[in-house]
Amino acid sequence: MLETTIFDINELSANQAIDISNWINSIPGVNDVSVDLSGSKVTVVYDPATTDRGTIKSSVSSAGYLLQ
Repeated sequence: MLETTIFDINELSANQAIDISNWINSIPGVNDVSVDLSGSKVTVVYDPATTDRGTIKSSVSSAGYLLQ
């Protein structure tokens, strides 16, 4: 069963949103990513048997972005 989590993120440009989406999509177990620029939110659908919220958050942090 897949899980969905929503992260808050600081204001992003369109190019940064694409970078974050691509970065998160490269994490094993992630099935879908949606970035809401106007709401400063990132929604991630993932398989909890493969990854988790903390792994996603730390992976994005290593790319220079802060998910909350």
